[in-house]
Amino acid sequence: MKEGRLLYANYIGHQTVETITACLDDMAQEFDKVDHPVFVLINWTEVTEMDTGALFKVQGHRAYSHPMAARGVLVGFDKQAGFENQVTAQQTRGESNTIYFKTMDEANNYLKGYLKD
Repeated sequence: MKEGRLLYANYIGHQTVETITACLDDMAQEFDKVDHPVFVLINWTEVTEMDTGALFKVQGHRAYSHPMAARGVLVGFDKQAGFENQVTAQQTRGESNTIYFKTMDEANNYLKGYLKD
């Protein structure tokens, strides 16, 4: 994709509050490095399990409300993870900036229109 326009995060395996927090910390550090908002593409397709409520427990993390996070494009979230993430994002940011897709192909097709130049 486009450097300086898109941040890619790939979650793999069993997700806990600790693993999710570590990734969010890394994302926030990357947001700190840019001077304009970027898209965030999150690949959740390789997640095998998530602790119940893990995404609720990261509510308030600065990656969710960082001013350089333009839109979250999330792939592969099941209904529970999507619900937890949506509530957490809404409560932390005060508005939703996420869109969900089932496959990476769908997400890439969506992003092409924004990242084509």
